[in-house]
Amino acid sequence: MQICYTLLKPREKKIMKKNTVKFYPVKELYNDVFDEPVLSKNLIPEWYKKQNRYTGGEKSLNPETGTYNTTIKACMPVFDLISAGYIIKTPADIYVSIKEDGLPNFSWAINDYICIESHGPLQYDSFSIPPEFHQIGYKFVNPWIAKTPKGYSSIFTSPVLRDDLPFQCLPAIVDTDNHPIPVNFPFFLRKDFEGLIPAGTPMIQIIPFRREKWQLKIENYSPKFSSIWKKAERYMANRYKNNFRELKEWE
Repeated sequence: MQICYTLLKPREKKIMKKNTVKFYPVKELYNDVFDEPVLSKNLIPEWYKKQNRYTGGEKSLNPETGTYNTTIKACMPVFDLISAGYIIKTPADIYVSIKEDGLPNFSWAINDYICIESHGPLQYDSFSIPPEFHQIGYKFVNPWIAKTPKGYSSIFTSPVLRDDLPFQCLPAIVDTDNHPIPVNFPFFLRKDFEGLIPAGTPMIQIIPFRREKWQLKIENYSPKFSSIWKKAERYMANRYKNNFRELKEWE
């Protein structure tokens, strides 16, 4: 009896164009003062590091579904978002105390630099602030100017899936190829927080993207999608990772 082995053809690696996002300090005075922006993949949340890859701690196969007992740790779309882009950190130690009126007071350890400014309530009076946050907005003052290549904008958002942070920044898109000054970050502070926000705390995540024109088009059901998935479904593990995922490179 002759046994034949079929080798799967490896997916071709696409050659990706390298773009550069540049960060400039807002003043010459601040050269080599503040922590430089870093790769998001170098600041993976602690909960994600601690998360076991398999429920119960050990790998096992479910005979009914034909799949392994993986957790969110094996979900590549989640990892791709956590590790996307770059992180700007808080520029200095920031201390939060609560005043007699119940609102926070901020102080910081560096002279000649304002870390936080207030936001007038009329600027967001139609926005429903989650109840676990103080019902007044503030703004981180960003010590860095981000510049992307022509035609590229940036998503600015709180570091994703970081509920351990005592603040939540409002997300936004900025055309960082044109914008010549730093983007500051409106945020809300958790009511249950009082104490130190250390210098170097992840403050904002920046994900550059290329601006392109899009249009919406609704199509009829196509059986080709089921056929494509069936090929991947033959394997018990890493269906998305090995068959559909494209590598995202951040340097």
